[in-house]
Amino acid sequence: MSRFRLTDTYPKKRAFITGAGSGLGLAFARALCADGWTVGVTDINEKRLDDAAAALRSIGGSPVSYVFDVAKYDEFEKAVKDFASRHGGIDIGINNAGIGCGGLFDEVSIDEFRKTIEINLMGVANGCHLFVPIMKKQGYGHILNVASAAAFLTAPRMSAYSAAKAGVVALSECIRGELADRNIVVSILAPSYVRTNIGNETIGAENDRKFSCMLVDESRISAEEVAHDSLKLMANGNLYIMLPGKARILWRLKRSMPEKYWRLVKKAAEGEVERLSAKLISPKP
Repeated sequence: MSRFRLTDTYPKKRAFITGAGSGLGLAFARALCADGWTVGVTDINEKRLDDAAAALRSIGGSPVSYVFDVAKYDEFEKAVKDFASRHGGIDIGINNAGIGCGGLFDEVSIDEFRKTIEINLMGVANGCHLFVPIMKKQGYGHILNVASAAAFLTAPRMSAYSAAKAGVVALSECIRGELADRNIVVSILAPSYVRTNIGNETIGAENDRKFSCMLVDESRISAEEVAHDSLKLMANGNLYIMLPGKARILWRLKRSMPEKYWRLVKKAAEGEVERLSAKLISPKP
């Protein structure tokens, strides 16, 4: 019996997942492989991807690995075309690859800002641009674009990251409408902090990189939980997938009481910086 309704919806079971060398991308790959899917997995780090592929094979998966930078369209195109050619198409495309970036706006270099946009937003745009023609031709498909709660929380010290993720939301909403009559579903995953290694992939101000690692380590939600819940909600055709419940509450608060929301976010952000700074100075033994 299938673990996910998506497996019954797409019996050919072909998925292409970026940033699958670790964290959330690998969790998606694990969940789908356990349900008999063929997965194309990508990462910019060859060693990390090799280890991930070995882990997938150990649970009976048959991953096809591609090492490239999602910001480079030509490399992305080559991988997608190879996978689609081998397996006759792509049922689910998951644009997950990304990096973190933290710091006051004028502390983040323009090169770091640009890199964040190129990977987190243009990487998703590249994936969508490559998945859509394949799915149009076969007459169906599902694209999951991984944004973040930062897309709408837009807290201080996260300008580059939030701008990129907000762009992912807007992009996804636009193409959702364009594809609605083509039997192609577009969903947005916008989780809050998840226990992954993104803290180690964060650029920007030094302390903000450390803060990011701490917040990720403190998270109560695992990548496996997010992947499993997301795959279940995708089967409902959800546009917005916000996890955990706290993220949905904050999203609704911002929409209904924006001024109150901004005051709360500013105060909370200042408190978090103070708390994490104290933790850096006097870490628990």
